[in-house]
Amino acid sequence: MPNSLRQAFCRATLGVLLNCGGLGCLILATPNYGQATPVGGGEMRVAISSDIRSTNPGVNRDGNTDTVLYHIVEPLVAFTDTLEVAPLLAERIDITDDGRLYTFTLRSGVSFHNGELLQAEHVVWTWQRLLDPATGFRCQDWYDGTGNSGLKIEAVEAVTPLTVEFRLNQPSALFLHRMANLQCLTGIIHPDSVASDGTWQQPIGTGPYKLDQWQRGKSVTLLRHQDYSNLTEPRSGLTGDKTPYIERLHFVVTPDAIAAQAALFSGAVDLLFAVPPAARHSVAARRDRKGDVVLKDYLTLDWTALLIAPDDPLLGKPDMRRAIAHALAHEQIAEFANLGMAPANASPVQVISPFYSTHHSQWLEYNPDKARQLAASAGYQGEPIWLQTNRKYSYMFDNAVAIQAMLQAAGFNVQLQVLDWASQLSHFFRGDFQLSSFGYSSRSHPALLFGTFTGDRSIAKSYQWDNDQARNLVGQLATATHADQQHLLDQLYSLMREQVPLIGLYNDHNTDVVRTRVRNYEPWAFGRPRLWGVWLENKGERP
Repeated sequence: MPNSLRQAFCRATLGVLLNCGGLGCLILATPNYGQATPVGGGEMRVAISSDIRSTNPGVNRDGNTDTVLYHIVEPLVAFTDTLEVAPLLAERIDITDDGRLYTFTLRSGVSFHNGELLQAEHVVWTWQRLLDPATGFRCQDWYDGTGNSGLKIEAVEAVTPLTVEFRLNQPSALFLHRMANLQCLTGIIHPDSVASDGTWQQPIGTGPYKLDQWQRGKSVTLLRHQDYSNLTEPRSGLTGDKTPYIERLHFVVTPDAIAAQAALFSGAVDLLFAVPPAARHSVAARRDRKGDVVLKDYLTLDWTALLIAPDDPLLGKPDMRRAIAHALAHEQIAEFANLGMAPANASPVQVISPFYSTHHSQWLEYNPDKARQLAASAGYQGEPIWLQTNRKYSYMFDNAVAIQAMLQAAGFNVQLQVLDWASQLSHFFRGDFQLSSFGYSSRSHPALLFGTFTGDRSIAKSYQWDNDQARNLVGQLATATHADQQHLLDQLYSLMREQVPLIGLYNDHNTDVVRTRVRNYEPWAFGRPRLWGVWLENKGERP
């Protein structure tokens, strides 16, 4: 990628410099124009590529599910635009010197969607439910002592009506990062969210919007929380000013990308988010002719990768994994899938992370001859190797096509297995694949991304790297200082280059496209829309 284009990605939302090893990441956005005064009311329609998986935060989830639910539920803390953790439902956080006791003082006057006021007992109830194995919380091992770090929440107790204590078995530098994580929402919910027998009903949260209706396979509708208790600080990430100006948010399930674009240009939907580079070109051409939409470009924390089955008799061999790595030209894959709009990145340390350095820009060289030699030494004799992918996420399919071509050119008999996304995800969680063109959604800290694919496969088959040294290093990250974290991340990446547990490709480039009647909409590095603080010109009347 030309240096001028890299420098174009130099700052994060609102122009805040994060770091890209001297090259940052700029949100390139056509500014909003016209009506500058917020207007309440109206309905905003947002196209989503698939139906949500559930309304149960942090349990049965995917990216679209998270997007809908973080408008409904709120955790104690949340990420800012600069990826720092800041209070949300908490007003203040006190940590003892030994780092084992966190005391959260809650904001007063915060109301649930059913009108009841938030109390410490609701926080205790929510967290006891999350920590109960019967709930199926996706990230329970982050808090029950079974994860890489060994962190365990020993007690969650209400001290006063607005004060909650979390007692940990050990200090943790990443505890608040985990609590703010989008993929494992720890939103505080009211006990009436579940039935008397404990079965899930619907989320009753404190967020700026509440669930109105979920028509499975069609749409999800949210209504403005009229009594939402807002913060006075400027909007930043998922915290700060979250005023819900729009009366109704309508997430419309639109799997077909062409149909989604047609809906946008006809005025049937107001926002397409995470538009891939290939589709961006046609959208931009139409925008230039009609002037009815605004394009907002940005680099995300999402990370795409080629997964290699660790338990496969052939692909589990170190020489075979290195052979596959040497057969792939990262820059060409990134160029093919992103049309030159995002740099290649093999490292789980994201390009916009402050921990990214030249060390993380290095990977195994592209060398097809070496790939053939290593494959032969691993005993490969041309048998078919199946590469799973899907068409729902075009970048995963494009990556798979490029990977297949390069591997075939190096003598590998690679065949594509195109599945629907739900099936591919199920195969991923069962560890039922040879190769998989995959993507990890945004994590605020590289340690969390390493922890997502590093772990004990007897606990979860989704772990791609079951190695004692790697697990130990990930565990050390949880308590390390910032300087020590840099050293540990460098060590982890060096070990990853040695063992090739998976092959990173790039951090996604996205484009969000909004109709011009939408005001004050801004994307951010997590690649998902935030629809509070946004209003519609002319009180939301549709064209």
